[in-house]
Amino acid sequence: MQYDVTYGDIPFGLSLLSQLGEGNISISPTSIRVALGMLYEGAKGETARQISLATHLPEDASVRERGIRELTEALNATTVPHTIRCANGLWIAEQYPVNPEFKQTVRDNYRAEVNAADFTGNPEKERADINAWVGRKTEGKIPELFPEGSIDSLTRLVLANALYFKAQWDNKFDPQYTQKQDFTLSNGETVRVDMMRKGHIDSPWDLPTFRYGEFDGMQAALLPYQGKHLASLILLPPKGDSVKSMEADLQESHSSLWDIIKELRLEEFARLEIPKHEVKGSFKLQAPLRVLGIERMFDSKAEFQGIGPEPLFVSEGFHQTYFKTDEEGSEGAAATGFIAKNLSMSRPRKPIEFVVDRPFLEAVIDNSTGALLFLNRIEDPQG
Repeated sequence: MQYDVTYGDIPFGLSLLSQLGEGNISISPTSIRVALGMLYEGAKGETARQISLATHLPEDASVRERGIRELTEALNATTVPHTIRCANGLWIAEQYPVNPEFKQTVRDNYRAEVNAADFTGNPEKERADINAWVGRKTEGKIPELFPEGSIDSLTRLVLANALYFKAQWDNKFDPQYTQKQDFTLSNGETVRVDMMRKGHIDSPWDLPTFRYGEFDGMQAALLPYQGKHLASLILLPPKGDSVKSMEADLQESHSSLWDIIKELRLEEFARLEIPKHEVKGSFKLQAPLRVLGIERMFDSKAEFQGIGPEPLFVSEGFHQTYFKTDEEGSEGAAATGFIAKNLSMSRPRKPIEFVVDRPFLEAVIDNSTGALLFLNRIEDPQG
């Protein structure tokens, strides 16, 4: 089953990935779109139009709100063999006359925890408290989403999404077969990595089976986690092509990862080798979101009358991720936050981009909801 609100995860994720530089990149399209969705609920006019176009969130409020509510409930369901938690939080400045309908919408449909905050009197304590909330929701993997100085006395509203997942492979890799092997980077250099292995090496008479397909030289394999609600889709570009050119081809062809998955067929694997990897990402979102068309909310023309009467603009957005894959399975954490300030008293700061270093794409997909929980480009598995 795919929810209306998750259809945009893939095009949005690929578009954003292309704006975040070279090397290893790990993002959570689901986390960013849910956080932007909360802003969308209070946006009007051109600001709302730009958020809708770039994120592919439904314009129809009833469709969007129902979809977000059902997605949040599905991701937090506890009857599956993996762990997924999706939490939203909203912190409103004391005495700020927030629109009750906005607060109710975010609380009811995003299941957000709504809190009063003393941004005027003690912004640094509030920043520490909000970061601690994110840290708790991500099992300590993201301890400081909002950096020092980002929240100040002009802050009127902070919202955040925190996402955590942990799952074991449906067919685990045996650590005794993991060994150092060559991995060729995009620049042609070779590094030694810990390569997990399956096939003849561990089961010569009973080969493992996974869904697999080839598309104009691109290879795709789907590795399910226990319960098979979640799966990791590994996309390997043709030899001689870069992972970034593969990303561009996927964007230009408007190919949905779901279309690829539908074409995969169960095959026996004589040899399956995937490197262990651990990646982290930390990004300021203003610059890349502007490139994707979300500009109005960051400047003096921002229209957030749905949040409250005081003129507001978004000063910055922050996104951090942690993702690790080993023989047992995968663990990931992501958090996204936006800060809204008093427009008449402040102006946005010049944005700064953060870039990390990695040659295949990895997408963690929730089969039950269609959510693209993580989208990783792996250039160098050693990090």
